[in-house]
This record gives sequence, C-alpha cells and structure tokens, in this order.
Amino acid sequence: MSIEQNSPIFEKRSPVRLVDVAKAAGVSRWAAGYVLNGGVGRSRVSNETASRIRDVAHRLNYQPHFAARQLRGKRSRTLGVLVASAGDPLRSFLVQYLDAEAVKVGCRTFMANTIGNPSVGPNQFDFHVEQFARRGVDGVLCAVHHWFPGDRAALLDRHPNTVFYESPGIPDAAYVTVGREEAVRIAVRHLIERGRRRIGLAVMDLSHPSGKARLRGYDKELAAHNFATEKRLVFQGNSIGLAYAKCNEETGAWEFPHDKMDRVIDALVVDQKADAIVTHDDFWAASILRSLRARGIRVPEDVALVGYLNHYLADWIDPPLTTVDLQHRVAAQQMIEMVEKMIAGETLDDAERVSVVRPKLIVRSSS
Repeated sequence: MSIEQNSPIFEKRSPVRLVDVAKAAGVSRWAAGYVLNGGVGRSRVSNETASRIRDVAHRLNYQPHFAARQLRGKRSRTLGVLVASAGDPLRSFLVQYLDAEAVKVGCRTFMANTIGNPSVGPNQFDFHVEQFARRGVDGVLCAVHHWFPGDRAALLDRHPNTVFYESPGIPDAAYVTVGREEAVRIAVRHLIERGRRRIGLAVMDLSHPSGKARLRGYDKELAAHNFATEKRLVFQGNSIGLAYAKCNEETGAWEFPHDKMDRVIDALVVDQKADAIVTHDDFWAASILRSLRARGIRVPEDVALVGYLNHYLADWIDPPLTTVDLQHRVAAQQMIEMVEKMIAGETLDDAERVSVVRPKLIVRSSS
C-alpha cells in the first residue's frame, strides 16, 4: 500500500506553545512561563505545581523560543558553558558549581564539550559558540584549558558577555583564576613547618605562565625561610616527554605514564635526596606515591607528598593525600557574579575584570 504525500502522516506538526503546556497542566500561561522560562525572585508557584508543569513540558517536547524572547527585550536566562570535557577531573567540580550557581540566580546552563565529538566537525569550539548564539544565551562561561584549540577572541566578539576561567591572553577580557604562586607557597610553608629541608617541585611545564607562577611561589617561600633554591630540586615533566593521562577508547581504561614517574623519583629522591615533593596535581602525586612504595620508600616517613587540586581521590589514596584545594566553588560564584553584571550592562573596571581566588591547603596523612 502506498501513502500519498498529502496524507496526514506527512503533515508538519506545529511547535508546542507555552499556552499548550499551560492548558495540559491545568495552570495559567503566566505560571507555566514562570517555571519554564527562568522566573526569578520569590516563587509564587508551589513545588508540586512546578513539577507537574515540567513533566507536561517534557512530555509535549516544549522548547522555549529564546530568539523571540530576545526580540521582546527579555533575557533567555540561559548561560552557555564551554568546557573541553565535562568529565575532565581538572574541571568537573568547577562545571558542577557553575551550574549550581547559575540556578541560584534563576538561570539554566547549556553545557558544550569542545573535544570528543568529531561528528560536529573539526572546530568543535567554534561550532558551540555559534550554537550558543542560535539559542540566544545571555552570556558564556569558558573553562576550556589553554592547550585545547578554540578562537577565544572570536568567542568574545560573538558573545561580549563572556567570563573565562584562567586568562585567555586577550586584553580587557574578564576572567577568574586561582593564585598558583600562593598555592605553592602554602604547600612549601607547610612542609618546612613539618621539618622538611629538601623540598622538590615537580611540574609539567615551566615555560607556561602557570608553571612560572608555581616556580615563583616555590622560590619565594624557600627564600622567606632562608632556604636557597636548588635547580636540581625542580623537575619539569615535558623535558622527558611526559604527557597527560589518556583514555584508551578500545578498553575504556585510563592510561597514565606511570613509568615516567620513576624519572621524577630518580631525579629528586635518589639523586638529590629530596624529603618532600610538591607535585603538579593529585594524579602525579598518586602515581609517584605508587612508585615510591614499589621501591620501599615510605610516605610520609621518608618522603612527604603534596598534591594540587583536591580531587575526591585524595581521600582514597593510601595514605590520604595532603593537597591544595583550588576553591572551585568560590571561582564559580565569582564567574557567575561577573557575567551577571555584564549582562545587566555594567562596565567592569580593571579591578573587577580579573579575580584571583586564594587556594586552601587541605592537610592529610601524606605530609
């Protein structure tokens, strides 16, 4: 049996309107709009009613018309979040807090991963920047690592209300970052107070601004305690081709170059008799700890370790890892505050445009 092209099966369905959702949920159009289009302030819709409205909207596949709202001079109350990967442990807490803080000001977030989905084309960063424009986002929060591709200047041109996590290297851009110099200083200070005298620093790249800041903190804190900096106690990972962990797509296992952590131990502990190491991050620390144990070197009795990130694995390592917390919740609060000011039309002065979050040392058993 053939089907004629004018058959109802080919009829184009009209998009579901807000009034359709309201009618199906048995509420007013205002109530439906308040719940679905980002109402702020003290809610006049009960939780039960709001839940029913959302359920109906989901069942009817209702999609807010953001472009129409903008033409009427109204906010979409949506924020785009750019991240290399939402599952990236170096950014996952920040992404979580950004979403939570957005909800507090009556916004929703559109999450976009800029790696890992080749189906959208080679320029995934640029693709999502354009998608944000199509969706009519009010602002963008960019937390993509500097080593991943993406035209940050074009993003800022397309979405002036953009706040970055870490400096994008663009004049007058607004960004929030962590005080890396202070992070290493508090780690070194803690180790000196615990009686350590030969403290090593192991980082990935000393040529990048973040690596330079860590080295400055290391040098300054040693000098503050009348310790001389010894270049041989500083280890740079990329000098031996050390790479970050990668996921094996066939096995699903994360592969970390643990064998190269032996080079860190040889250089700092065996050759230079380091009794403590401030590591690049918690993953380096966990790998170094494993290699130390394999050699019969005790932590913290023989060598103390301090990580950087305060990932939840720090509590699961044996012994639990002393580490620097980057205060991602505070960073997220400040990023949301910045972007909301920009959306409201406020001009941020130099002091408001850049915010440096103070890190916090979390002391556990590894030191």
